[in-house]
Amino acid sequence: MTWPPGLVERYEADYAALTRVAVVLLGSRHEAEEVVQDAFVALRPRWDAVDNPGGYLRRSVVHGAYARLRRRDVAARHAPDPPPPDQPDQLVELRDVVLALPWKQRTAIVLRYVADLPDDEIAAVLGCRRSTVRSLVARGLATIRSEVTA
Repeated sequence: MTWPPGLVERYEADYAALTRVAVVLLGSRHEAEEVVQDAFVALRPRWDAVDNPGGYLRRSVVHGAYARLRRRDVAARHAPDPPPPDQPDQLVELRDVVLALPWKQRTAIVLRYVADLPDDEIAAVLGCRRSTVRSLVARGLATIRSEVTA
């Protein structure tokens, strides 16, 4: 399989950053890597038609992570509780609080603080206004602060 010119360079430049975003959204490096790879594979046949490949990839990763989480929620309803992780209690607590946030709040926080995206790019990924992004981040951070300090 041959890759279009420029796509390999885009992969080398963006893979690590997109994987970091997906890891924080999903809480699993393995699943994050699969989501990012799926996004690049989906971009391949559309490479010449896509005007903003970076935006396309970010949106694909966020939507792919969301789809994985939906499937995971269905599976979790039918599975026993997992054993406790081998991490310090504070990190587990923070991770659990972030993963418990509503999807859009969590995604806005991850894209702001992990991917370091400005509000307008986050709004494009989420399909909302910039003011909504600021509101989502503020509410998410307030929830994190109240849960972690409680």
